[in-house]
Amino acid sequence: MSHKSDHRPTIHITFSEASLNIITSAISNGELSGSCILIAGNWHLGPLRRRTTQTLAAWFSKHIGYVPDNVVIDGSTVTIKRHDKTCAWVNTSSSEEYANFLHWASTCKLQSISLIRFSDNDTLSEPFGIADVARLIDTALETAPQEISLYTQEWAKLVNENSDFRLIDPSGKIQSFTSSHFDRYITDAISTSWKSSPEVVLHIMETLDAERQCFPGDIFLYHRIEKFVASGIVEKQTDSDVTRTKIRSVTR
Repeated sequence: MSHKSDHRPTIHITFSEASLNIITSAISNGELSGSCILIAGNWHLGPLRRRTTQTLAAWFSKHIGYVPDNVVIDGSTVTIKRHDKTCAWVNTSSSEEYANFLHWASTCKLQSISLIRFSDNDTLSEPFGIADVARLIDTALETAPQEISLYTQEWAKLVNENSDFRLIDPSGKIQSFTSSHFDRYITDAISTSWKSSPEVVLHIMETLDAERQCFPGDIFLYHRIEKFVASGIVEKQTDSDVTRTKIRSVTR
């Protein structure tokens, strides 16, 4: 179907604040027509079964070390009329966006959508701007019900695994990960010599980036290190916040 000759009302669906800003700007500048909405929910984080505000807050406290102010359970329900043209913009390099997309696709019972896939290479190779948006939507393809069913199955598998994180792995696929999966990166980066914890965390992040493995962020890594301190595996040089001191592994 040609998007240029299709005059149906268009709803652009985005799955992160960053993509929302890009598409909203394109609409404001007249490069795209229609309206734009954000489907959020942070479905790459936390438990998927029995997911309530309380269980998600408890999960953040345990695994990240703090509870965000805006912990909400977003049902991501958007009514799509049959005569509307639905364009879903998904950054397949983003764990957040792809998990939010899978959850949305599995709950909205869509018949078809125009799926526009892009990646961090698109967003980082210039500033990702108006010309790129117009180019991508012209190459968008209608997604058949059979393909939507595959997304539903992919999400059902992740729900069944019910792990701590859903993250893009080095092969470019979304997978379930436990918090402990990243412990080996921490232990490999900490030696018996004192090093500043920011230096250690930066090394871990560089290693993960080189492996093309998405991870939950530096705050998560600091929190895991603090747990190692509490268990006696890692020692802090001073009794201060782990982000402001030197650390080393404890020889036994």
